[in-house]
Amino acid sequence: MDPRLESLNTLLVETFNAILKVEEQSLRRATRETVTVTELHLLDAVAQDEQATISSLAAATRVTVSTMTTGVKRLEAKQYLERVRETADRLTERGRALAYAHKRFHRRMARAVVDGLPEQELDALTRAMENLRDFFREEGSPLHTDMQAPDEPA
Repeated sequence: MDPRLESLNTLLVETFNAILKVEEQSLRRATRETVTVTELHLLDAVAQDEQATISSLAAATRVTVSTMTTGVKRLEAKQYLERVRETADRLTERGRALAYAHKRFHRRMARAVVDGLPEQELDALTRAMENLRDFFREEGSPLHTDMQAPDEPA
């Protein structure tokens, strides 16, 4: 593998792991709440569309309906979410506050990434991140079954 790609791979893995760890720690410090990153992302999904159903939330977050149902039940037990039969689930005030803190963390993270970047570099970074997002969408697609691209050596 090209040494630059190896270096980039290491950077991506370290960054991904750090984001998960620091995101959870930061929100625990800010809110004194004990939630997982997965639960935070579920709260965020509900906050974005409080009319969403379990099925639409599962589709939006790319998990199964049963996984989403389990997550919603955990958040309801922790009093972050209120389940309402026949209609969409709603965030409680605690859930809304936590979702806001989560969103604030992500804004601060994005600002830290682009701080001091010239416009041209910001455009290149945005394109690179779109490529990364597209890679994950394709890899997560039910149509994607092999672990290796046809033109990629083992």
